[in-house]
Amino acid sequence: MEFRILGAVELRLGNREVALGRAKERSLLGVLMLNHGKVVSLGTVTEALWDDNPPAHAKKDLQAYVSRLRAALRGYGASARIVTQRGGYLFLPGDDELDYARFKALVRESGDARRAGRLDEAAAALREAMDLWRGPAIEDLDTVWMERKREDLDRYDRVAGYQALCTVELERGHFREVLQILDVAMVEHEFDTEYIAQRLVALDGLGHYEEFDAYWKQVYDRSARSFGTGPARELQELHRRLLQSRDALAPADLHRTQAALRALPPAQLPSRVSEFVDRSADLARLDELLLRSRVGGSPATLIVAITGPAGVGKTELGLCWAHGIREQFPHGQLHADLSGYGSEPPRDPGDVLGEFLDALGVAAATIPASLSARTAMLRTLLDDSRALFFLDNARDSGQVVPLLPGSAQCVVIVTSRHRLSDLVTGHGAYRLEAGRFTETEVARLLAGLLRDSPVAPPEPATVLALTGGTPQAVRTLAELLPETGELPSPAELLLAGELASGTILTSLLWSCDALGPQAARLFRSLAVHVEPGLGVEAVCALDGTDDETTRGALAELGARYLVFKEDGRFRMDALTRAAGERLALAQDPPADRSRARARLLDWYIARVEEAAEALAPTRWRVADPAGRLPDHDAAKAFLAEEETYLPAAIHRAASSDLDRAVTLLRLLRPHLDFTGPGWREAAEAVLLAARAANDLGAEGQALTALARIHRALGDPAAAEESLQLAITIFRITGDNQSSTEVLLLLAGHAEDSGDLAYAESCLRQALELQADLDEPAQSAVVHGALGAHLRRRERLEEAAGHLSEAKLLYTELGDHRRTAAMALELGLLNRRAGRTREAIRFLTEAVTLHDRHPADHEQTLAALVELSEAGCDAGEHGDVLLHARKALGISRSSADRGQAVRALVALVRSLAATGRQAEAWNESRQTIALIAELDGPVHEHVRAQFGRLGLWPAGPGP
Repeated sequence: MEFRILGAVELRLGNREVALGRAKERSLLGVLMLNHGKVVSLGTVTEALWDDNPPAHAKKDLQAYVSRLRAALRGYGASARIVTQRGGYLFLPGDDELDYARFKALVRESGDARRAGRLDEAAAALREAMDLWRGPAIEDLDTVWMERKREDLDRYDRVAGYQALCTVELERGHFREVLQILDVAMVEHEFDTEYIAQRLVALDGLGHYEEFDAYWKQVYDRSARSFGTGPARELQELHRRLLQSRDALAPADLHRTQAALRALPPAQLPSRVSEFVDRSADLARLDELLLRSRVGGSPATLIVAITGPAGVGKTELGLCWAHGIREQFPHGQLHADLSGYGSEPPRDPGDVLGEFLDALGVAAATIPASLSARTAMLRTLLDDSRALFFLDNARDSGQVVPLLPGSAQCVVIVTSRHRLSDLVTGHGAYRLEAGRFTETEVARLLAGLLRDSPVAPPEPATVLALTGGTPQAVRTLAELLPETGELPSPAELLLAGELASGTILTSLLWSCDALGPQAARLFRSLAVHVEPGLGVEAVCALDGTDDETTRGALAELGARYLVFKEDGRFRMDALTRAAGERLALAQDPPADRSRARARLLDWYIARVEEAAEALAPTRWRVADPAGRLPDHDAAKAFLAEEETYLPAAIHRAASSDLDRAVTLLRLLRPHLDFTGPGWREAAEAVLLAARAANDLGAEGQALTALARIHRALGDPAAAEESLQLAITIFRITGDNQSSTEVLLLLAGHAEDSGDLAYAESCLRQALELQADLDEPAQSAVVHGALGAHLRRRERLEEAAGHLSEAKLLYTELGDHRRTAAMALELGLLNRRAGRTREAIRFLTEAVTLHDRHPADHEQTLAALVELSEAGCDAGEHGDVLLHARKALGISRSSADRGQAVRALVALVRSLAATGRQAEAWNESRQTIALIAELDGPVHEHVRAQFGRLGLWPAGPGP
């Protein structure tokens, strides 16, 4: 007896079909036979027969169907059985035959025969197996569950069987039979990769090359139109392989073969580099741009301009993205090195277009001669096509524009050392600047490059400073490290390479070759002087031309990434700077370099003089009607901004322009704290140069600067030594003004060390020197220093004379902040002398001046606190509340805590004196909490004041 499910469900006895009950019963038997040998659960059977809408009595119906099927099978004498087992039903064929089981067995036999090389047996078994299919499996049952099962049976059994048969027939050389099978039995699966591959092989085997080429074009266009990509990669490789083997098989058809090969979409992308450090943010941005251009974007070609300095990894980034999206461009990927920066001249766009048209299959004889005609042909050829263009190393926008396609389906990737502004503004290109590597990225790249090297990777920060964060320089460095074991100098790194054309220096010089004369000259000057960064006005001074010319040259340098702007200053990385210095030495006469250096130093000297005069006036003046001088805040800001550049400038000038280096150092001494990097090295360079030139005056100035630097760095012994040498030199040279400065520094040093007598001696010597000088500002400084010293030593009346003289001089000079400082000193003096009203007058003047001319934070806070306490002493409690609260408002840090406590005490005293006891109590608790970490005089001051007011807590206290 034979059971059939590969079509309608049937039971045959010999050549006769026997009745098998109702449709649902036949369908149930078909489902069980489909899973023969396996238990089919009640849930699965129910879903198979009724999907998700079974009748209320489905279980009873199933039992009835099974009962009737069992009876029918027994009645026909079938050995097959339906067994109830584990909550389901099991169909056992017994000795009866099941067509689905027979199909599976024949497919296995065919596979065994094919592997054994018995192709005829394999083909016969497969043909017998495929003949068993009479239609869709269990076609009587039309539930959703069964439709899904039929799809699986069709894909994994019927279609797979026909594909296996076609494979065997191809191996037997029966190409016509394969085409018949594909045309009749497989027509619904013409999009399958295996179907297409077998049809291509069959057509090729028959020598139907014209039909072969037409069919491949149909497949390719359909894939591009439907999916936006070319056919599967294995199909493209098969197609290319068949074409390439056609020459030997059909030499007479050479012309057609070559035409077909030319018609293949170009795949010209170069390979990616190894050890590519993933720029995930850049790649994600590019993916976003592509998506936006495809979904709701403007109907225009997406142009991505990846720009950046030499060696930063523009090409690697572009190739990484291009390889990731290449499958979306089935009509080809075109690549051209435009040689914008290299040993060869920049490529002519017309020549590149000719190569593109040739790659797209255009016969050489039909390619037009003119550039515009070639551009038009390219755009016509690729109209509504999906092609990817990779235009590497473009010199400028003008080289790129003729190469742009017109199709909105195309994407163009351009890399360049130029910013390509015209491409961005005129053609809507998106500029992605490839950034220099961070320390983390440098570390990752080095770790990969030195993975098998015995040399440990150097510190990423050091490598970043040396290489500028460009992958090319990092790779070159990694190549050098195993040979030397230590970091190379910038010059060594520039010249490293197997061939001169492959060095970093050569690469950078290609960028320089593209510059105009003005930009090239400015580049060389900047390379010598730019470290660590110059503002635009300083660059203009260095250049020595008019501002418009300099700014234009700067723009050109920036457009080619030879300088970059950071924090408002123009900078160069170490390797670009080293290359520029080599060019300057080779191309600029020494006199030109000296004049450029002098222009820059003179500009700085003039600006520093103006800033110094604004901070500490030295000349009599009523006003500055021309507005030439900066205000106090602008002067401080200028010096703060330039503090990182000035030591480098002084250091460079020391050996070649000692006078200007000394002048800058002298002007800056009173106004900087010298704790930043490079100051000690700069002063020591000036000192060495002065001694080499036997210039005592310059040596003394350098020693004075070194003394200030040593003191700022916490080395009083070195400061003392430098000052003693300096005072000796200035006495020899008769430089009383510089001697005065040194004596003031010696006095400060002596007072800090507790030698008050020597401090006073130095100050009085300085005062004597002023008799022969017409330096009112320095005289004021000496009187002020001596007066403050005497006040601290309780010699109040003598101190008052000097402080008053200093205050008068500062007032006449218009130096409001130092006038306020002297008013504060006189206020302190009068408080100590018990002259409270006088103290209040001076302290009020100090506070008023600070309000009008903001001074150092500590000075302002001290004046407010002293005025608050003096007001308490005088009983002027209304003013005390104002001044104390103002002092508390400007207290900023733990360093102000002592002054803040004193202001709180004054506040509490005034609140208590005016009957506001509750407020006084609350403020006193805050004060006591503040002094928990304070010892000494402040703590005792609070205890004494609060004790008198009855606000100090009983018991041991804080």
